[in-house]
Amino acid sequence: MPDDTWTLRWVAEQVRARLGELVADAETAARIDKLLAEALARPPGPLADLAIARALRGDPALERWAMETVRAAESRPRAEPGSAPPVRYLTTSLPRQARPGTRFPLHVTISRDGGPGSVPTRPFPVPERGVDVLVTVASPTLSIESDAVHVVRVHPGDDPDGVVFVLGAAEEGRHEVTVRAFVDGGGSQIAAIVRTVLVTDSASYAPPHRLTARVEHLAPRPGEVALQVDRHRDGYAFRLVGRDGPTATAGSVPRGLLADLLRTVNAAARGTGGQPAAVRGELAGYGTLLWRALPPEIGREVEARLATATGLTICSDVSELPWELLLPPTWDEFPAERLAVMRQTGGHSPARSLALSDAVFVHGRNPPTGAVAEIRQVNAGLDVPGALVTSAQELLRRIERGDFGLLHLACHQDQPGADSDGGVAMDDGRFRPVALARAAARGSLRARCPLVFFNACRSVDGGSYDTLMGGWANEFVRAGAGAFVGSTWAVRTESAHRYADRFYAELRGGAPLAAASFAARRELLADPGDPTGLAYAVYGDPQATILTGATA
Repeated sequence: MPDDTWTLRWVAEQVRARLGELVADAETAARIDKLLAEALARPPGPLADLAIARALRGDPALERWAMETVRAAESRPRAEPGSAPPVRYLTTSLPRQARPGTRFPLHVTISRDGGPGSVPTRPFPVPERGVDVLVTVASPTLSIESDAVHVVRVHPGDDPDGVVFVLGAAEEGRHEVTVRAFVDGGGSQIAAIVRTVLVTDSASYAPPHRLTARVEHLAPRPGEVALQVDRHRDGYAFRLVGRDGPTATAGSVPRGLLADLLRTVNAAARGTGGQPAAVRGELAGYGTLLWRALPPEIGREVEARLATATGLTICSDVSELPWELLLPPTWDEFPAERLAVMRQTGGHSPARSLALSDAVFVHGRNPPTGAVAEIRQVNAGLDVPGALVTSAQELLRRIERGDFGLLHLACHQDQPGADSDGGVAMDDGRFRPVALARAAARGSLRARCPLVFFNACRSVDGGSYDTLMGGWANEFVRAGAGAFVGSTWAVRTESAHRYADRFYAELRGGAPLAAASFAARRELLADPGDPTGLAYAVYGDPQATILTGATA
């Protein structure tokens, strides 16, 4: 039985056993109990999952409890017959300090004991034969003295032996290393964590510091291609995820190329980019130049795998590159037009389940045409409580409380310059990415892991406040957003509304995040002169679904 099905049925059983305390109204509780009994009587599968999810929507407080239970996976440390499988964690141990010129270990394992302060994830079954997990490390400044990839074999009944990576630092300073885990056999990352070590001549010995990150699922997805990209002292380090996946480094993409690309697509979005065929030709040219930035051995292997793939996930904190425009020279259409292209960062594991309840909506002080109607339509379609926030101060309070399941912004975003301070104009000032620094440091959104959809009608030409390039995506994800949707460049207002409509409609129908975003992108690709269809970037787990999306 798929792990998602297993989890939903387990939650449904927990709800039926505790309905009296979870739902105050006796009539509502009886109705939900009847719906859950009917859903559990169905054969396990998508229809039963949708019926369970619909029943759990019957009471707002119950829905919130169910989502928190899915995410926190309130299971026992050791599985018993009929109970949830054990919780799993990506566990890392690293010295806080080291001296320059020395080598020091980073211990990593997949364990059932996350330790104090860790947050458990949803439960997942592990087959009797076990599952191989690929653990990788990367750092822009530290040297990896050992192999950069190790295999951890996870069995259902015990914890595996750990693996050790040997790191080194030649220079003083604070250095970061990113640890990622992937299921051998295909798919995007299942967990990620960023560790920090201070390298200084005055470093003294202290016990290694332990830190954990949740593991979302251990089911291989052979149809998904995952490309890991990390910053390297000479540019970028690329690795095609897989036991035998190639690794290589390449120089940075010239900033001038990105600036020229953004000028082209922004002009096209304004309708001043020339004839559609010319716009399409220029986009293809930029996409091919970006493809050339991949090391040849990586590019050849990625192109070969994409021919039969169902999705491409870029696992990277390098957000300044428009990955959705990558175009192999032999292809006539962008990979993003053939299959779902997703992004994931190393700072936070994406959520596998999204609850779009207690929604927060923002349209800014001078909303674009149709923004108010878009918000009303989204709110009505989701059929959940929603609040319009008009002040930056109140929006930050809500973000730092993390008390919502959806944040949808339909607004203008200005480029900082001579006549603008940038960001989103609100009633009491401007909302800028820097305002998210405290929420990112505290992980304020991790309790609810909301979906953040930043449907800005105008991003900017490589400016520091661009929706993706200036930090919105990275900061929201670091704060704990379960998924993030935003535009890389300027978008046409009508096209932006159509994208949002189709995206939410697909989610409500039970489609996973990757499929919903791909369908929304395809909705806009009929006009070759409108680059809006390729502008959207989606951060999250490709298979994430919403509990509120169930319909009869």
